[in-house]
Amino acid sequence: MEEFLHKIRPILEYIPEVKRPERDITFKEKLKWTGIVLVLYFIMGTIDVYTGGAQVPPVFEFWQTVTASKMGSLITLGIGPIVTAGIIMQLLVGSEIIKLDLSNPNNRAMFQGLQKLFAIFMCFLEAIMFVGAGAFGPLSPTIMLTLILQLAIGAILLIYLDEIVSRYGIGSGIGLFIAAGVSQTIFVGALGPKGYLWEFFNAIVQGSLGTAFKFILPILGTILVFFIVVYAESMRVEIPLAHGRVRGAVGKYPIKFIYVTNLPVILSAALFANIQLWGMFLEKMGFPILGHYVNGRAVDGLAYYFSTPYGLTSVLSDPLHALFYTIMMMLSCIVFGIFWVETSGLDAKSMAKRLGSLDMAIKGFRKSTKSIEQRLRRYIKPITVMSSAFVGLLAAGADFTGALGGGTGVLLTVSIVYRMYEQLVQEQISDLHPALAKLIKK
Repeated sequence: MEEFLHKIRPILEYIPEVKRPERDITFKEKLKWTGIVLVLYFIMGTIDVYTGGAQVPPVFEFWQTVTASKMGSLITLGIGPIVTAGIIMQLLVGSEIIKLDLSNPNNRAMFQGLQKLFAIFMCFLEAIMFVGAGAFGPLSPTIMLTLILQLAIGAILLIYLDEIVSRYGIGSGIGLFIAAGVSQTIFVGALGPKGYLWEFFNAIVQGSLGTAFKFILPILGTILVFFIVVYAESMRVEIPLAHGRVRGAVGKYPIKFIYVTNLPVILSAALFANIQLWGMFLEKMGFPILGHYVNGRAVDGLAYYFSTPYGLTSVLSDPLHALFYTIMMMLSCIVFGIFWVETSGLDAKSMAKRLGSLDMAIKGFRKSTKSIEQRLRRYIKPITVMSSAFVGLLAAGADFTGALGGGTGVLLTVSIVYRMYEQLVQEQISDLHPALAKLIKK
C-alpha cells in the first residue's frame, strides 16, 4: 500500500488547490472571506440544474440536513462527497490499511491530498447514484450524463469553497454550510408564512389545544437542544500545570467535555444518509438488499433501521426502530470520535509533546513528556468515549422531538456556531492584543 501511495503522489501535485496564505490573515479579512463564501453558497443554492423538464420528486429529505444540500440545485450533493471521503480515509488510516504517520508533515500533506482526490472521485460517484436512484425521475441517457456533470461540478466547487474558508476564513466550510442551511430551515419553519409559530397561534385562537401542542413541540425541542448543547460545551476538566523554568508559575490545561466537537455526529449522520442513498440506488437497479422504499423512505430492511425516526409519533409507533437507531448513532459516534482523536493530533501522546515543547509539566509530577502523556491518557480517552456517546444520544433524542431543521441539524448548528463564536473572540484578541493571544493559545 505504501508503494502505491508513493506512486500516485505525483498525481496529487496536479490537483488544483487554494493557495496557502503567505502572511497572517487579519480578523477583518477572515470575516470578509467567510462572508463571501457564505454568499456564494446561497447563490449556488438558487441555481437550478438543467433536468430537461423532468420534475424533482421530494424524496431526499434525509440527505439535505446533514449534507447542507438543496435538491435540484447546484448544491444537490452538498458536502456529502467531502464527508464521505473523510469517513473512508479515517477508517483506512485508523485500521492501518493505509499506514501513515500523520505526525510527519509530509505524510499529513499526502493524506490531505489523497482525501481531496478521493472527494473529487466521490463527487462523480454520488452524482451517478443520485441520478440512478431516481432523484430526478426517468431521464434520457443524454440528460442523465448532463445532470451527473452538473451535480459533480457543483460538489467540486463546494470542496474549494471549504478550502477557502479553512485557509482564509473562520472555522471550516463544512460547518459553515451546515449551520447556514439548518438556520435557514429553522427560520422559515418557525417564522415563514406557514411556519409552526403562526400555526400554533391559529390553533390557540380556534381552541384546539392538542393541535397547538403538536405545532409548538418542534419549536420547544429546538430551544431545548440549544440550551443542552451550550451547557455541554461549557463543561470541561482542568488539569493544573506548572512551568518548568519559572518557579511558582502555574496554569490550567482545559479539556472540554465535548472533546471531539461535532465531527462524530457529522460523520455518523453522513454514513446513515449514505446507507439510505445506496439502498435506493440498489433497489432501483433491482437489488433491494438494504430494503424497500415508498416515497423515498425505507419501509423495511437494514436501511429502515438506519433511517431517522422524526417526531414522537414515529418513536411510539415503532420503539424498536428508535432504540436501534439510538444505539447505532451512539456506537458510530464513539468509533468516529476515537478515530478522529487518533488521526488529528488530539491524542494524549500528541498533546503531551505539545505541552512539553512549551516547557510545561503537570503540577505534582516530574517534568517529562511520558508522565504528561500518562496523566492525559487518564482523561482524554474516557472523555472521548463519553462525549462521543453523549452527542450521539443527544442527536437521536433531538430527532425524536421533531426539532426544526432536524434534531441532528440543530445539534450541529448550535455546536458549530458556539465554536465559531469562540474563534471569533480569539481572533479579535489576536488583532487587538497579539501578546495576550499567544498567552491564551498556550
